[in-house]
Amino acid sequence: MTPPKFGISFSFQAHRALGESYDKAYREAIELAAEASRLGFHSIWASEHHGEADGYCPSPVVACAALAVAAPNCRIGQAVALAPLHGHPMRMAEDLSVVDNLSGGRMEIGLGQGYRPAEFEMFGWPYGRRTSAFEEALDILEKAWTGEPFDYEGRTYKVKGGLLRPPPVKPGRPPLWIGAAHPKARARAEQHGAGRLPHAVMREILVGDSAADAMKRHQTYIDEVYRVQYKPERVGLSYFDKATGERKPLTSDNPYFMSEEFMQERWFLGTPNDIAKKIAEWQPRLGMDHLIFTPRPPGMPLKQAVDDLEAIAKGVMSVVAEALSPHSPLPR
Repeated sequence: MTPPKFGISFSFQAHRALGESYDKAYREAIELAAEASRLGFHSIWASEHHGEADGYCPSPVVACAALAVAAPNCRIGQAVALAPLHGHPMRMAEDLSVVDNLSGGRMEIGLGQGYRPAEFEMFGWPYGRRTSAFEEALDILEKAWTGEPFDYEGRTYKVKGGLLRPPPVKPGRPPLWIGAAHPKARARAEQHGAGRLPHAVMREILVGDSAADAMKRHQTYIDEVYRVQYKPERVGLSYFDKATGERKPLTSDNPYFMSEEFMQERWFLGTPNDIAKKIAEWQPRLGMDHLIFTPRPPGMPLKQAVDDLEAIAKGVMSVVAEALSPHSPLPR
């Protein structure tokens, strides 16, 4: 079985309650990207949200330009850019192509349609039209990425005499990834020939001397993510209630939320060997082409993030590759 490629993702969030400045979150992410390139990680991704108090990155394509320079050995992409909020798709194609040229053809294009109405209200964009606008953006991007002239007539966007210059380093089908959790979104991904995100799994990887130690070392920082930015009430998270056998809405005050059981069911935590063994055990079920994780949640000291990244590179990636090679037993 083929082992997953390991990638990291940055949202550039600042832990304001710990006094972390916005610029520090960005600067240290760039430093960590350079370390990831040195350590042999395959890809680096920038995500997007708007109007968040923690400074969550609103401009992933701009961030990707900096990441491409900092990490010359990594593929660079968005996970994901909200296509309807980037203006005309032809302009988005130009921005992406510039980064592709700056990086020597290392661009991966990750796009989604968005799911938070407030973000669309900020831009005066009708939330109900986001799906049709997104699909037209995909059409235009595919035509532009060929490097050939084209026209396009859509309900939302029109192009006359479109010509992408500079063209991408390798014109043709764009290296496209589509945010596809919903069945309809998966069908859309298949229609456009994109890499399907169920094969690119995003999970937290928390390193420690044990699972309990990993939780203790990361708690302050991941709480800022999962009790604020992605708190269950905000994202509509649910859980299986073992006492009743029912699936119920999950709330922040539920003792199960952010418990070790919660984390173990979703994430990888513990020693590097524990983490490697679990990834190898989950791979037949998940079929991951890419495993992407956040190397530095808001507020985490840079040294701790670098140490964790090194531990994963040296104690997880190589062990997973060996464990998933033919005729190899799982790590003990």
